[in-house]
Amino acid sequence: MKIKVRRFSIRWKILIPSTFLIIVMCAVIGLNSYNRIKTGMIQLGVEEAQMAASIAGFVVNGDTLSQVGTGYENTEEYQNNLTALRDIQSLCGIAYLYTLHTNDNNRLYYGIDTDDSNSQNKPGDAFDGEYSEFSSVFAGQSYVQDYIDETADGSLISAYLPIKDSSGTVVAILGCDYDASYVVGRIEGARNSIFQISGICLILALVIINLIVNRIMRSLNKVDRKIYDLVHSEGDLTQKLDITSGDELELIAENVNMLLEHIREIMLNISSNSTQLSTSTGTIAESLISAKDNISDISATMEEMSAAMEETSASLYQVDESVMHITETIGSISTKASSERDSAAEIMEKVQAIYESAETDRSIASKQAAEMSKNMSERIERSKAVEQIDTLTAEIINITDQTSLLALNASIEAARAGEAGKGFAVVASEIGSLADNSARAAEGIQKVSQEVIHAVNELANESEQMIRFMNETAMAGYERLLDNSQNYKNDVGHLSETMNDFADESMRLNDNIDSIKESVDAVNIAVEESAKGVVDVTTMASEMAVSMENIKNEAEGNREIAGQLATEVGKFKL
Repeated sequence: MKIKVRRFSIRWKILIPSTFLIIVMCAVIGLNSYNRIKTGMIQLGVEEAQMAASIAGFVVNGDTLSQVGTGYENTEEYQNNLTALRDIQSLCGIAYLYTLHTNDNNRLYYGIDTDDSNSQNKPGDAFDGEYSEFSSVFAGQSYVQDYIDETADGSLISAYLPIKDSSGTVVAILGCDYDASYVVGRIEGARNSIFQISGICLILALVIINLIVNRIMRSLNKVDRKIYDLVHSEGDLTQKLDITSGDELELIAENVNMLLEHIREIMLNISSNSTQLSTSTGTIAESLISAKDNISDISATMEEMSAAMEETSASLYQVDESVMHITETIGSISTKASSERDSAAEIMEKVQAIYESAETDRSIASKQAAEMSKNMSERIERSKAVEQIDTLTAEIINITDQTSLLALNASIEAARAGEAGKGFAVVASEIGSLADNSARAAEGIQKVSQEVIHAVNELANESEQMIRFMNETAMAGYERLLDNSQNYKNDVGHLSETMNDFADESMRLNDNIDSIKESVDAVNIAVEESAKGVVDVTTMASEMAVSMENIKNEAEGNREIAGQLATEVGKFKL
Protein backbone atom coordinates (compact mmCIF):
# COMPACT_ATOMS: atom_id res chain seq x y z
CA MET A 1 0.00 0.00 0.00
CA LYS A 2 1.44 3.37 -1.05
CA ILE A 3 1.61 5.91 1.77
CA LYS A 4 0.87 9.48 0.74
CA VAL A 5 3.84 11.79 1.37
CA ARG A 6 3.05 14.63 3.77
CA ARG A 7 3.75 18.10 2.38
CA PHE A 8 3.54 19.80 5.77
CA SER A 9 3.61 18.34 9.22
CA ILE A 10 1.16 19.33 11.93
CA ARG A 11 3.96 21.33 13.59
CA TRP A 12 4.29 23.68 10.60
CA LYS A 13 0.53 23.73 10.04
CA ILE A 14 0.27 25.19 13.55
CA LEU A 15 3.45 27.31 13.63
CA ILE A 16 3.09 29.04 10.25
CA PRO A 17 -0.48 30.39 10.78
CA SER A 18 0.28 31.17 14.44
CA THR A 19 3.45 33.07 13.52
CA PHE A 20 1.66 34.98 10.81
CA LEU A 21 -1.19 35.81 13.19
CA ILE A 22 1.19 36.96 15.93
CA ILE A 23 3.14 39.13 13.48
CA VAL A 24 -0.08 40.70 12.25
CA MET A 25 -1.28 41.26 15.82
CA CYS A 26 2.07 42.76 16.88
CA ALA A 27 2.10 45.01 13.79
CA VAL A 28 -1.47 46.14 14.41
CA ILE A 29 -0.90 46.72 18.12
CA GLY A 30 2.46 48.46 17.51
CA LEU A 31 1.08 50.65 14.72
CA ASN A 32 -1.94 51.56 16.81
CA SER A 33 0.28 52.35 19.82
CA TYR A 34 2.61 54.40 17.66
CA ASN A 35 -0.28 56.36 16.15
CA ARG A 36 -1.79 57.01 19.56
CA ILE A 37 1.57 58.09 21.03
CA LYS A 38 2.29 60.26 18.00
CA THR A 39 -1.14 61.85 18.20
CA GLY A 40 -0.73 62.44 21.93
CA MET A 41 2.75 63.91 21.56
CA ILE A 42 1.66 66.21 18.74
CA GLN A 43 -1.34 67.27 20.81
CA LEU A 44 1.01 67.96 23.72
CA GLY A 45 3.27 70.02 21.45
CA VAL A 46 0.25 71.93 20.15
CA GLU A 47 -0.88 72.65 23.69
CA GLU A 48 2.64 73.79 24.64
CA ALA A 49 2.83 75.96 21.54
CA GLN A 50 -0.55 77.49 22.39
CA MET A 51 0.53 78.00 26.01
CA ALA A 52 3.81 79.61 24.95
CA ALA A 53 1.95 81.92 22.55
CA SER A 54 -0.51 82.83 25.32
CA ILE A 55 2.31 83.63 27.72
CA ALA A 56 4.02 85.75 25.07
CA GLY A 57 0.74 87.51 24.42
CA PHE A 58 0.62 88.73 28.01
CA VAL A 59 3.99 90.53 27.85
CA VAL A 60 3.35 92.62 24.71
CA ASN A 61 1.46 95.89 24.77
CA GLY A 62 -1.17 96.24 22.13
CA ASP A 63 -1.21 100.04 22.31
CA THR A 64 2.47 100.26 21.48
CA LEU A 65 2.22 97.64 18.74
CA SER A 66 -0.33 99.78 16.98
CA GLN A 67 2.49 102.28 16.29
CA VAL A 68 4.88 99.75 14.68
CA GLY A 69 6.23 100.81 11.34
CA THR A 70 9.43 101.54 9.51
CA GLY A 71 12.05 102.88 11.89
CA TYR A 72 10.15 101.64 14.95
CA GLU A 73 13.16 99.49 15.92
CA ASN A 74 14.91 102.57 17.25
CA THR A 75 12.24 103.30 19.84
CA GLU A 76 12.37 102.39 23.50
CA GLU A 77 8.99 100.59 23.33
CA TYR A 78 10.33 98.33 20.59
CA GLN A 79 13.37 97.41 22.65
CA ASN A 80 11.27 96.72 25.75
CA ASN A 81 8.86 94.48 23.85
CA LEU A 82 11.75 92.74 22.05
CA THR A 83 13.51 92.02 25.34
CA ALA A 84 10.34 90.70 26.95
CA LEU A 85 9.57 88.46 23.97
CA ARG A 86 13.13 87.12 23.85
CA ASP A 87 12.88 86.22 27.54
CA ILE A 88 9.65 84.34 26.85
CA GLN A 89 11.25 82.65 23.81
CA SER A 90 14.19 81.45 25.87
CA LEU A 91 12.01 80.38 28.77
CA CYS A 92 9.36 78.44 26.76
CA GLY A 93 11.59 76.82 24.12
CA ILE A 94 10.18 78.84 21.22
CA ALA A 95 12.18 78.79 18.00
CA TYR A 96 10.76 81.96 16.46
CA LEU A 97 8.54 84.66 18.03
CA TYR A 98 7.30 87.66 16.03
CA THR A 99 4.39 90.00 15.40
CA LEU A 100 2.57 90.51 12.11
CA HIS A 101 0.72 93.60 11.00
CA THR A 102 -1.40 94.55 8.00
CA ASN A 103 -2.01 97.72 6.08
CA ASP A 104 -4.99 99.02 4.21
CA ASN A 105 -4.07 96.86 1.21
CA ASN A 106 -4.23 93.70 3.37
CA ARG A 107 -0.53 93.12 2.92
CA LEU A 108 1.33 91.57 5.84
CA TYR A 109 4.61 92.91 7.30
CA TYR A 110 6.74 92.15 10.32
CA GLY A 111 6.65 94.17 13.51
CA ILE A 112 8.87 92.72 16.29
CA ASP A 113 11.07 89.72 15.40
CA THR A 114 13.04 88.03 18.22
CA ASP A 115 15.54 86.44 15.84
CA ASP A 116 19.02 87.45 16.97
CA SER A 117 20.79 86.39 13.78
CA ASN A 118 21.51 88.34 10.66
CA SER A 119 18.23 87.08 9.25
CA GLN A 120 16.21 89.17 11.73
CA ASN A 121 13.30 90.97 10.08
CA LYS A 122 12.99 94.69 10.69
CA PRO A 123 9.68 96.43 11.39
CA GLY A 124 7.94 97.04 8.03
CA ASP A 125 9.59 94.09 6.22
CA ALA A 126 7.10 92.16 4.08
CA PHE A 127 5.86 88.79 5.36
CA ASP A 128 5.78 85.94 2.90
CA GLY A 129 2.17 84.89 3.27
CA GLU A 130 -1.37 85.72 2.22
CA TYR A 131 -3.75 87.72 4.35
CA SER A 132 -6.50 85.20 3.74
CA GLU A 133 -4.56 82.64 5.75
CA PHE A 134 -4.67 84.88 8.85
CA SER A 135 -7.93 86.69 8.31
CA SER A 136 -9.63 84.70 11.10
CA VAL A 137 -6.85 85.66 13.53
CA PHE A 138 -7.19 89.34 12.60
CA ALA A 139 -10.88 88.78 13.23
CA GLY A 140 -10.07 87.90 16.85
CA GLN A 141 -9.75 84.07 16.77
CA SER A 142 -6.64 82.19 17.82
CA TYR A 143 -5.12 79.59 15.46
CA VAL A 144 -2.75 76.73 16.32
CA GLN A 145 -1.44 74.08 13.88
CA ASP A 146 -2.44 70.54 14.85
CA TYR A 147 0.58 69.00 13.15
CA ILE A 148 4.37 69.33 13.16
CA ASP A 149 5.65 71.25 10.18
CA GLU A 150 9.01 69.94 9.01
CA THR A 151 10.91 72.93 7.59
CA ALA A 152 14.48 73.87 6.83
CA ASP A 153 14.54 75.64 10.19
CA GLY A 154 13.51 72.47 12.04
CA SER A 155 10.35 70.82 13.33
CA LEU A 156 7.90 73.57 14.20
CA ILE A 157 4.34 74.01 15.50
CA SER A 158 3.01 77.47 14.69
CA ALA A 159 0.48 79.30 16.87
CA TYR A 160 -1.09 82.72 16.10
CA LEU A 161 -2.87 84.95 18.66
CA PRO A 162 -4.62 88.28 18.06
CA ILE A 163 -3.07 91.32 19.89
CA LYS A 164 -5.62 93.89 20.96
CA ASP A 165 -5.20 97.44 22.15
CA SER A 166 -6.93 98.89 25.13
CA SER A 167 -10.07 99.48 23.07
CA GLY A 168 -10.27 95.80 22.14
CA THR A 169 -9.29 96.28 18.50
CA VAL A 170 -6.95 93.74 16.96
CA VAL A 171 -3.88 95.72 15.98
CA ALA A 172 -1.54 92.77 15.26
CA ILE A 173 -1.13 89.04 15.60
CA LEU A 174 1.56 87.26 17.58
CA GLY A 175 3.26 84.43 15.67
CA CYS A 176 4.87 81.70 17.76
CA ASP A 177 6.84 78.94 15.97
CA TYR A 178 7.25 76.42 18.77
CA ASP A 179 10.29 74.15 18.60
CA ALA A 180 8.82 70.59 18.39
CA SER A 181 12.13 68.81 17.81
CA TYR A 182 11.96 67.22 21.24
CA VAL A 183 8.42 65.98 20.43
CA VAL A 184 9.70 64.43 17.21
CA GLY A 185 12.55 62.86 19.16
CA ARG A 186 10.17 61.37 21.70
CA ILE A 187 7.94 60.07 18.89
CA GLU A 188 10.93 58.42 17.26
CA GLY A 189 12.00 57.00 20.63
CA ALA A 190 8.50 55.65 21.19
CA ARG A 191 8.54 54.11 17.71
CA ASN A 192 11.87 52.39 18.39
CA SER A 193 10.59 51.18 21.76
CA ILE A 194 7.45 49.81 20.13
CA PHE A 195 9.55 47.99 17.53
CA GLN A 196 11.76 46.53 20.23
CA ILE A 197 8.85 45.50 22.47
CA SER A 198 6.98 44.01 19.49
CA GLY A 199 10.06 42.04 18.48
CA ILE A 200 10.57 40.76 22.02
CA CYS A 201 6.86 39.83 22.33
CA LEU A 202 7.00 38.12 18.94
CA ILE A 203 10.05 36.08 19.95
CA LEU A 204 8.52 35.18 23.32
CA ALA A 205 5.21 34.21 21.67
CA LEU A 206 7.00 32.06 19.09
CA VAL A 207 9.04 30.37 21.81
CA ILE A 208 5.93 29.69 23.90
CA ILE A 209 3.96 28.43 20.88
CA ASN A 210 6.89 26.25 19.85
CA LEU A 211 7.03 24.75 23.36
CA ILE A 212 3.29 24.09 23.29
CA VAL A 213 3.47 22.57 19.79
CA ASN A 214 6.44 20.42 20.84
CA ARG A 215 4.44 19.07 23.75
CA ILE A 216 1.42 18.38 21.51
CA MET A 217 3.67 16.76 18.89
CA ARG A 218 5.27 14.51 21.50
CA SER A 219 1.83 13.25 22.49
CA LEU A 220 0.77 12.90 18.85
CA ASN A 221 3.96 11.04 17.98
CA LYS A 222 3.34 8.74 20.92
CA VAL A 223 -0.20 8.03 19.67
CA ASP A 224 1.15 7.59 16.12
CA ARG A 225 3.79 5.10 17.29
CA LYS A 226 1.19 3.16 19.24
CA ILE A 227 -1.19 3.04 16.27
CA TYR A 228 1.72 2.04 14.00
CA ASP A 229 2.53 -0.81 16.37
CA LEU A 230 -1.13 -1.89 16.30
CA VAL A 231 -1.26 -1.79 12.49
CA HIS A 232 2.01 -3.73 12.08
CA SER A 233 1.40 -6.28 14.84
CA GLU A 234 -0.10 -8.88 12.43
CA GLY A 235 -3.69 -8.29 13.46
CA ASP A 236 -3.12 -8.34 17.22
CA LEU A 237 -6.36 -6.84 18.58
CA THR A 238 -5.39 -7.41 22.20
CA GLN A 239 -3.01 -4.43 22.33
CA LYS A 240 -4.06 -1.17 23.99
CA LEU A 241 -3.11 2.48 23.69
CA ASP A 242 -1.73 3.78 27.01
CA ILE A 243 -1.89 7.60 26.82
CA THR A 244 -2.16 9.63 30.06
CA SER A 245 -1.73 13.15 28.68
CA GLY A 246 -4.90 14.37 30.40
CA ASP A 247 -6.20 16.08 27.25
CA GLU A 248 -8.07 15.21 24.02
CA LEU A 249 -5.30 12.80 23.00
CA GLU A 250 -6.12 10.63 26.01
CA LEU A 251 -9.79 10.65 24.91
CA ILE A 252 -8.69 9.68 21.38
CA ALA A 253 -6.64 6.79 22.80
CA GLU A 254 -9.61 5.60 24.89
CA ASN A 255 -11.90 5.75 21.84
CA VAL A 256 -9.32 3.79 19.78
CA ASN A 257 -9.18 1.18 22.56
CA MET A 258 -12.97 0.95 22.57
CA LEU A 259 -12.94 0.57 18.75
CA LEU A 260 -10.34 -2.20 18.98
CA GLU A 261 -12.43 -3.98 21.62
CA HIS A 262 -15.54 -3.64 19.44
CA ILE A 263 -13.68 -4.99 16.39
CA ARG A 264 -12.37 -7.85 18.53
CA GLU A 265 -15.92 -8.75 19.60
CA ILE A 266 -17.06 -8.63 15.96
CA MET A 267 -14.18 -10.87 14.90
CA LEU A 268 -15.00 -13.34 17.67
CA ASN A 269 -18.64 -13.44 16.56
CA ILE A 270 -17.61 -13.88 12.92
CA SER A 271 -15.21 -16.67 13.89
CA SER A 272 -17.93 -18.47 15.86
CA ASN A 273 -20.53 -17.97 13.14
CA SER A 274 -18.15 -19.08 10.37
CA THR A 275 -17.50 -22.30 12.32
CA GLN A 276 -21.24 -22.88 12.72
CA LEU A 277 -21.76 -22.08 9.03
CA SER A 278 -19.07 -24.54 8.00
CA THR A 279 -20.62 -27.24 10.22
CA SER A 280 -24.15 -26.59 8.94
CA THR A 281 -23.07 -26.54 5.30
CA GLY A 282 -21.24 -29.84 5.86
CA THR A 283 -24.43 -31.30 7.32
CA ILE A 284 -26.42 -29.97 4.36
CA ALA A 285 -23.95 -31.49 1.90
CA GLU A 286 -24.10 -34.89 3.66
CA SER A 287 -27.93 -34.77 3.78
CA LEU A 288 -28.07 -33.86 0.10
CA ILE A 289 -25.75 -36.75 -0.79
CA SER A 290 -28.03 -39.11 1.15
CA ALA A 291 -31.11 -37.60 -0.49
CA LYS A 292 -29.48 -37.95 -3.91
CA ASP A 293 -28.82 -41.63 -3.23
CA ASN A 294 -32.44 -42.14 -2.13
CA ILE A 295 -33.68 -40.36 -5.24
CA SER A 296 -31.45 -42.61 -7.35
CA ASP A 297 -33.02 -45.64 -5.64
CA ILE A 298 -36.49 -44.20 -6.28
CA SER A 299 -35.63 -43.61 -9.92
CA ALA A 300 -34.39 -47.21 -10.27
CA THR A 301 -37.55 -48.47 -8.55
CA MET A 302 -39.71 -46.41 -10.89
CA GLU A 303 -37.84 -47.81 -13.89
CA GLU A 304 -38.44 -51.35 -12.58
CA MET A 305 -42.14 -50.54 -12.05
CA SER A 306 -42.28 -49.16 -15.59
CA ALA A 307 -40.79 -52.40 -16.93
CA ALA A 308 -43.29 -54.40 -14.83
CA MET A 309 -46.11 -52.27 -16.22
CA GLU A 310 -44.94 -53.04 -19.74
CA GLU A 311 -44.88 -56.75 -18.91
CA THR A 312 -48.36 -56.46 -17.39
CA SER A 313 -49.58 -54.66 -20.51
CA ALA A 314 -48.12 -57.43 -22.69
CA SER A 315 -49.81 -60.09 -20.53
CA LEU A 316 -53.12 -58.24 -20.73
CA TYR A 317 -52.70 -58.06 -24.47
CA GLN A 318 -52.29 -61.84 -24.57
CA VAL A 319 -55.34 -62.23 -22.32
CA ASP A 320 -57.28 -59.95 -24.66
CA GLU A 321 -56.26 -62.07 -27.64
CA SER A 322 -57.30 -65.23 -25.76
CA VAL A 323 -60.65 -63.68 -24.90
CA MET A 324 -61.15 -62.71 -28.53
CA HIS A 325 -60.27 -66.26 -29.57
CA ILE A 326 -62.75 -67.67 -27.02
CA THR A 327 -65.40 -65.27 -28.31
CA GLU A 328 -64.88 -66.46 -31.86
CA THR A 329 -64.96 -70.10 -30.71
CA ILE A 330 -68.17 -69.64 -28.71
CA GLY A 331 -69.77 -67.92 -31.71
CA SER A 332 -68.82 -70.80 -33.89
CA ILE A 333 -70.17 -73.26 -31.31
CA SER A 334 -73.45 -71.38 -31.09
CA THR A 335 -73.83 -71.36 -34.83
CA LYS A 336 -73.03 -75.05 -35.15
CA ALA A 337 -75.33 -75.89 -32.20
CA SER A 338 -78.22 -74.43 -34.18
CA SER A 339 -77.38 -75.94 -37.58
CA GLU A 340 -75.39 -79.08 -36.93
CA ARG A 341 -76.89 -81.09 -34.10
CA ASP A 342 -75.58 -84.30 -35.72
CA SER A 343 -71.99 -83.26 -35.16
CA ALA A 344 -72.17 -83.78 -31.36
CA ALA A 345 -69.10 -86.01 -31.37
CA GLU A 346 -67.11 -83.39 -33.19
CA ILE A 347 -68.43 -80.79 -30.81
CA MET A 348 -67.49 -83.06 -27.92
CA GLU A 349 -63.95 -83.17 -29.19
CA LYS A 350 -63.87 -79.46 -29.62
CA VAL A 351 -65.37 -78.99 -26.16
CA GLN A 352 -62.70 -81.31 -24.82
CA ALA A 353 -60.06 -79.28 -26.59
CA ILE A 354 -61.57 -76.07 -25.31
CA TYR A 355 -61.70 -77.52 -21.80
CA GLU A 356 -58.05 -78.50 -21.92
CA SER A 357 -57.06 -75.20 -23.46
CA ALA A 358 -59.05 -73.28 -20.87
CA GLU A 359 -57.57 -75.32 -18.07
CA THR A 360 -54.08 -74.70 -19.42
CA ASP A 361 -54.78 -70.98 -19.89
CA ARG A 362 -56.28 -70.82 -16.40
CA SER A 363 -53.16 -72.38 -14.92
CA ILE A 364 -50.91 -70.04 -16.88
CA ALA A 365 -53.07 -67.02 -16.04
CA SER A 366 -53.17 -68.03 -12.39
CA LYS A 367 -49.38 -68.33 -12.25
CA GLN A 368 -48.90 -65.06 -14.11
CA ALA A 369 -51.44 -63.31 -11.89
CA ALA A 370 -49.72 -64.63 -8.73
CA GLU A 371 -46.29 -63.65 -10.02
CA MET A 372 -47.61 -60.27 -11.15
CA SER A 373 -49.26 -59.70 -7.77
CA LYS A 374 -46.04 -60.60 -5.97
CA ASN A 375 -43.88 -58.34 -8.20
CA MET A 376 -46.37 -55.51 -8.00
CA SER A 377 -46.54 -55.72 -4.21
CA GLU A 378 -42.76 -55.72 -3.92
CA ARG A 379 -42.36 -52.74 -6.25
CA ILE A 380 -45.15 -50.83 -4.51
CA GLU A 381 -43.44 -51.40 -1.16
CA ARG A 382 -40.13 -50.27 -2.65
CA SER A 383 -41.76 -47.22 -4.24
CA LYS A 384 -42.95 -46.08 -0.79
CA ALA A 385 -39.32 -45.15 -0.10
CA VAL A 386 -40.16 -41.88 -1.88
CA GLU A 387 -41.88 -40.84 1.37
CA GLN A 388 -38.41 -40.38 2.83
CA ILE A 389 -37.99 -37.39 0.49
CA ASP A 390 -40.59 -35.46 2.47
CA THR A 391 -38.64 -36.09 5.71
CA LEU A 392 -35.34 -35.07 4.07
CA THR A 393 -36.82 -31.90 2.61
CA ALA A 394 -38.19 -30.99 6.04
CA GLU A 395 -34.64 -31.36 7.40
CA ILE A 396 -33.34 -29.19 4.54
CA ILE A 397 -35.93 -26.49 5.29
CA ASN A 398 -34.94 -26.59 8.99
CA ILE A 399 -31.26 -26.19 8.00
CA THR A 400 -32.05 -23.29 5.67
CA ASP A 401 -33.99 -21.58 8.49
CA GLN A 402 -30.92 -21.90 10.71
CA THR A 403 -28.73 -20.60 7.86
CA SER A 404 -31.08 -17.60 7.34
CA LEU A 405 -30.94 -16.86 11.09
CA LEU A 406 -27.15 -17.10 10.96
CA ALA A 407 -27.04 -14.74 7.94
CA LEU A 408 -29.31 -12.30 9.79
CA ASN A 409 -27.01 -12.35 12.84
CA ALA A 410 -23.99 -11.80 10.58
CA SER A 411 -25.76 -8.86 8.85
CA ILE A 412 -26.56 -7.29 12.23
CA GLU A 413 -22.97 -7.64 13.39
CA ALA A 414 -21.72 -6.24 10.07
CA ALA A 415 -24.10 -3.26 10.40
CA ARG A 416 -22.72 -2.58 13.89
CA ALA A 417 -19.20 -2.60 12.47
CA GLY A 418 -20.07 0.23 10.04
CA GLU A 419 -17.58 0.70 7.19
CA ALA A 420 -15.30 -2.08 8.51
CA GLY A 421 -18.16 -4.62 8.24
CA LYS A 422 -19.26 -3.98 4.64
CA GLY A 423 -17.42 -7.06 3.32
CA PHE A 424 -19.03 -9.24 5.98
CA ALA A 425 -22.45 -7.71 5.17
CA VAL A 426 -22.03 -8.82 1.52
CA VAL A 427 -21.09 -12.36 2.62
CA ALA A 428 -24.05 -12.48 5.05
CA SER A 429 -26.39 -11.28 2.26
CA GLU A 430 -25.09 -13.99 -0.10
CA ILE A 431 -25.55 -16.64 2.60
CA GLY A 432 -29.11 -15.38 3.25
CA SER A 433 -29.90 -15.49 -0.50
CA LEU A 434 -28.45 -19.00 -0.71
CA ALA A 435 -30.57 -20.08 2.28
CA ASP A 436 -33.71 -18.63 0.62
CA ASN A 437 -32.88 -20.43 -2.67
CA SER A 438 -32.29 -23.66 -0.74
CA ALA A 439 -35.64 -23.24 1.07
CA ARG A 440 -37.48 -22.65 -2.22
CA ALA A 441 -35.76 -25.66 -3.81
CA ALA A 442 -36.60 -27.80 -0.77
CA GLU A 443 -40.26 -26.68 -0.90
CA GLY A 444 -40.33 -27.58 -4.60
CA ILE A 445 -38.84 -30.97 -3.79
CA GLN A 446 -41.43 -31.43 -1.05
CA LYS A 447 -44.27 -30.63 -3.49
CA VAL A 448 -42.85 -33.01 -6.12
CA SER A 449 -42.35 -35.77 -3.49
CA GLN A 450 -45.98 -35.34 -2.36
CA GLU A 451 -47.12 -35.68 -5.99
CA VAL A 452 -44.92 -38.77 -6.38
CA ILE A 453 -46.35 -40.27 -3.19
CA HIS A 454 -49.87 -39.52 -4.42
CA ALA A 455 -49.09 -41.09 -7.81
CA VAL A 456 -47.55 -44.16 -6.14
CA ASN A 457 -50.62 -44.55 -3.91
CA GLU A 458 -52.91 -44.31 -6.95
CA LEU A 459 -50.69 -46.81 -8.74
CA ALA A 460 -50.93 -49.15 -5.75
CA ASN A 461 -54.75 -48.84 -5.76
CA GLU A 462 -54.93 -49.50 -9.50
CA SER A 463 -52.56 -52.45 -9.11
CA GLU A 464 -54.71 -53.90 -6.33
CA GLN A 465 -57.81 -53.48 -8.50
CA MET A 466 -56.03 -55.19 -11.41
CA ILE A 467 -54.89 -58.09 -9.21
CA ARG A 468 -58.41 -58.37 -7.71
CA PHE A 469 -59.80 -58.37 -11.22
CA MET A 470 -57.40 -61.11 -12.26
CA ASN A 471 -58.18 -63.18 -9.16
CA GLU A 472 -61.91 -62.63 -9.17
CA THR A 473 -63.20 -61.76 -12.61
CA ALA A 474 -60.72 -63.40 -15.02
CA MET A 475 -60.16 -66.52 -12.96
CA ALA A 476 -63.89 -66.77 -12.26
CA GLY A 477 -64.45 -66.59 -16.02
CA TYR A 478 -61.95 -69.39 -16.51
CA GLU A 479 -63.72 -71.39 -13.80
CA ARG A 480 -67.07 -70.83 -15.46
CA LEU A 481 -65.57 -71.80 -18.79
CA LEU A 482 -64.23 -75.02 -17.32
CA ASP A 483 -67.55 -75.78 -15.59
CA ASN A 484 -69.45 -75.21 -18.81
CA SER A 485 -67.01 -77.33 -20.77
CA GLN A 486 -67.35 -80.08 -18.17
CA ASN A 487 -71.11 -79.87 -18.36
CA TYR A 488 -70.90 -80.01 -22.09
CA LYS A 489 -68.70 -83.09 -21.87
CA ASN A 490 -71.00 -84.82 -19.33
CA ASP A 491 -74.18 -83.98 -21.23
CA VAL A 492 -72.87 -84.71 -24.71
CA GLY A 493 -75.34 -87.55 -24.87
CA HIS A 494 -78.11 -85.13 -24.45
CA LEU A 495 -76.51 -82.60 -26.82
CA SER A 496 -79.21 -82.76 -29.33
CA GLU A 497 -82.02 -82.04 -26.89
CA THR A 498 -80.06 -79.39 -25.04
CA MET A 499 -78.32 -77.81 -28.05
CA ASN A 500 -80.74 -74.91 -28.14
CA ASP A 501 -80.20 -74.27 -24.45
CA PHE A 502 -76.49 -74.57 -25.08
CA ALA A 503 -76.78 -72.01 -27.84
CA ASP A 504 -78.49 -69.63 -25.44
CA GLU A 505 -75.83 -70.27 -22.83
CA SER A 506 -73.24 -69.70 -25.53
CA MET A 507 -74.76 -66.34 -26.24
CA ARG A 508 -74.68 -65.40 -22.55
CA LEU A 509 -71.12 -66.69 -22.36
CA ASN A 510 -70.28 -64.51 -25.34
CA ASP A 511 -71.72 -61.54 -23.47
CA ASN A 512 -69.61 -62.40 -20.43
CA ILE A 513 -66.53 -62.68 -22.60
CA ASP A 514 -67.32 -59.24 -24.02
CA SER A 515 -67.52 -57.91 -20.50
CA ILE A 516 -64.22 -59.58 -19.71
CA LYS A 517 -62.73 -58.05 -22.84
CA GLU A 518 -63.98 -54.60 -21.82
CA SER A 519 -62.58 -55.08 -18.31
CA VAL A 520 -59.26 -56.20 -19.73
CA ASP A 521 -59.20 -53.16 -22.02
CA ALA A 522 -59.96 -50.91 -19.05
CA VAL A 523 -57.21 -52.58 -17.03
CA ASN A 524 -54.83 -52.17 -19.99
CA ILE A 525 -55.64 -48.46 -20.22
CA ALA A 526 -55.15 -48.06 -16.46
CA VAL A 527 -51.84 -49.90 -16.70
CA GLU A 528 -50.72 -47.64 -19.55
CA GLU A 529 -51.68 -44.53 -17.58
CA SER A 530 -49.90 -45.91 -14.51
CA ALA A 531 -46.85 -46.60 -16.63
CA LYS A 532 -46.97 -43.02 -17.92
CA GLY A 533 -47.26 -41.75 -14.33
CA VAL A 534 -44.28 -43.88 -13.31
CA VAL A 535 -42.30 -42.41 -16.23
CA ASP A 536 -43.26 -38.90 -15.09
CA VAL A 537 -42.22 -39.75 -11.55
CA THR A 538 -38.92 -41.07 -12.88
CA THR A 539 -38.38 -37.83 -14.83
CA MET A 540 -39.19 -35.72 -11.76
CA ALA A 541 -36.88 -37.87 -9.66
CA SER A 542 -34.09 -37.19 -12.19
CA GLU A 543 -34.80 -33.48 -12.07
CA MET A 544 -34.87 -33.67 -8.29
CA ALA A 545 -31.48 -35.36 -8.37
CA VAL A 546 -30.14 -32.47 -10.50
CA SER A 547 -31.62 -29.95 -8.04
CA MET A 548 -30.04 -31.85 -5.16
CA GLU A 549 -26.71 -31.72 -6.96
CA ASN A 550 -27.08 -27.95 -7.43
CA ILE A 551 -27.97 -27.52 -3.76
CA LYS A 552 -24.96 -29.63 -2.82
CA ASN A 553 -22.73 -27.42 -4.98
CA GLU A 554 -24.16 -24.31 -3.30
CA ALA A 555 -23.56 -25.91 0.11
CA GLU A 556 -19.96 -26.61 -0.89
CA GLY A 557 -19.70 -22.95 -1.95
CA ASN A 558 -21.00 -21.96 1.49
CA ARG A 559 -18.40 -24.18 3.08
CA GLU A 560 -15.67 -22.45 1.04
CA ILE A 561 -17.03 -19.03 2.05
CA ALA A 562 -17.04 -20.12 5.69
CA GLY A 563 -13.45 -21.30 5.28
CA GLN A 564 -12.48 -17.94 3.77
CA LEU A 565 -14.15 -16.13 6.66
CA ALA A 566 -12.31 -18.31 9.14
CA THR A 567 -9.03 -17.60 7.28
CA GLU A 568 -9.61 -13.84 7.35
CA VAL A 569 -10.54 -13.92 11.05
CA GLY A 570 -7.50 -16.07 11.72
CA LYS A 571 -5.30 -13.17 10.62
CA PHE A 572 -6.26 -11.37 13.83
CA LYS A 573 -5.12 -12.21 17.32
CA LEU A 574 -8.27 -12.26 19.44
